[in-house]
Amino acid sequence: MDTTREQFTAINRRIFNLRDGEVLQIQKEYGATYKKSMGVAIISLENIAKDYAPSHDLAKLFWEFNGREQTLMAGMLEEPEKVNIQELESYLLKTHTPEFWEQLTKMLIRKLPNLANLISLWLESQNEILCTYAILALGYCPDVFSVTILEKILALEITKDSYLDKCIYRVLLKVGIRNDVNFETLASNKSFQEKYVNLYEELKDFY
Repeated sequence: MDTTREQFTAINRRIFNLRDGEVLQIQKEYGATYKKSMGVAIISLENIAKDYAPSHDLAKLFWEFNGREQTLMAGMLEEPEKVNIQELESYLLKTHTPEFWEQLTKMLIRKLPNLANLISLWLESQNEILCTYAILALGYCPDVFSVTILEKILALEITKDSYLDKCIYRVLLKVGIRNDVNFETLASNKSFQEKYVNLYEELKDFY
């Protein structure tokens, strides 16, 4: 059986062989700039990851490499139950594009144990990157929504029309539509009504 380092080398070789200059150029045109990127499509990375069992040790090598494809691969190979949250945060804080935020939430963050507590903790941090991950994770798990989480969202200092701002609108809409309890939590909060007038009106149309 190959060692973890040998698996890391073999996967990186496969990634290198799939490099795509056209995709890389498109990324640049859309402002998705990476220090290390080969323009490999996510579906191609997923196909590679399917050939390997989840491994925290293998994922750690990819996190530490810190390239676009390697960071995404880390999220695909990571074992959620073995994640050290402080260590994970140090990796996540190096991610600066919507592609990372969306994909890593889908691949890994939403699967982490004690997600409700983690969402609350990251919202308290006031760090825009961690808050973005928290909001996106809430979108996958709207049943963990609570009055406390809403209050922490409303307390955030957000740049208008930032990616985080847009995520909050999208996710709170999804949360509110989820069930009557979530809707009442939103509708009974005056600060929410005042801060998100259009969202509140849109939610009322569903009830």
